[in-house]
Amino acid sequence: MVSIQATVSKGWLHKNGGFSFDEEYYMDPFCSQNQDKIMHEFIKKRFPDYQIYYMEANLVQAPYVDKNQILVGAIQPNLILAVILGSKIVYYPDKDPDVETVTLRNISTPQDLPDIEDIMNHPLIKTLDHQLKTIKNDYTDLVVIPPFFWDTSGRATIHGIITTSLKLIGEKVMMLTILDPNLLHQIHQWITDIYIALIRHFSQISNLPVNSVHAGECSGIMISNDQYLEFITPYISQLGKELGDVRLHSCGKSDHLLDAISKIEKLTIIDVGSDTSVKMIRSMLGRQFEINLSPPVELLLKGSSKEKLHEWLDKSLEENQGGPIRFAYHIEADYDYENCLSIHDKLVEKKLITKGRLY
Repeated sequence: MVSIQATVSKGWLHKNGGFSFDEEYYMDPFCSQNQDKIMHEFIKKRFPDYQIYYMEANLVQAPYVDKNQILVGAIQPNLILAVILGSKIVYYPDKDPDVETVTLRNISTPQDLPDIEDIMNHPLIKTLDHQLKTIKNDYTDLVVIPPFFWDTSGRATIHGIITTSLKLIGEKVMMLTILDPNLLHQIHQWITDIYIALIRHFSQISNLPVNSVHAGECSGIMISNDQYLEFITPYISQLGKELGDVRLHSCGKSDHLLDAISKIEKLTIIDVGSDTSVKMIRSMLGRQFEINLSPPVELLLKGSSKEKLHEWLDKSLEENQGGPIRFAYHIEADYDYENCLSIHDKLVEKKLITKGRLY
């Protein structure tokens, strides 16, 4: 009932291995596949006995990674939408890419949003379609993973609803919750519909059936429970109805949002951190509900107390009441690696996990 999976960041790889992440890495599937293989071996040598991998932070499921898989369009979901709306991706050698403009900053009507047909005919989508079809036809030994997917599991991944609207519109989104909630609802419905259409499109081309969806609601922490219930819960529930079981990620301490989150239909996993109360999650969602939990960042930074980290771990396990829980974290360049590894070691010591890697 207890598991652990850690990943290393691009910043960590750049600092410790000299790896860089340019446009070719993201847009050429064979380039990224080759570099990923080198990085996997680099990490394996650095952490030979620990479940620490290079993969998109806490999205990929190690048991579903195929050694012959190749990722097409392995860029963040909301960046794909931003490019479709007219922005340009900016690449960095040591971190995730971003976009250079807030494309819908001046939106005043839903008529400013393109329809699904226009989106499917966008040059970026056509390019990704061509890459998928070519690799499937010409490289039959490879397992092709399409955009919005990261492994063979069939779990689609998107940014959350308000996280996406904030990326596309900017801070104006927060004002729309009060000044023009109807417009924000229409925008959020558009985001939901487009994500569903794109996921189904790429699923069909790659012959990878969708069975669940991860929604990374990184920005939801900035609004109230009532606002979350109004502007997020209904739309993620739609994703669940259309695509399958929902895994919901919430950045930051999310205790004040657990009521609204618990009302998401088909919710099966909650992924939280920053000392979000495991006890509260268990009381609201039950003992059999799966929790994915990240340690508070301040306990992983250099100079932090290993004893306090172990106290956090003990408290989390006690509050978990024996239910299914996965400890998951992302190693940044300035983290204390000994603290990170001690989480694994403590779980081994408690005989809750076994030492070693899946690959």
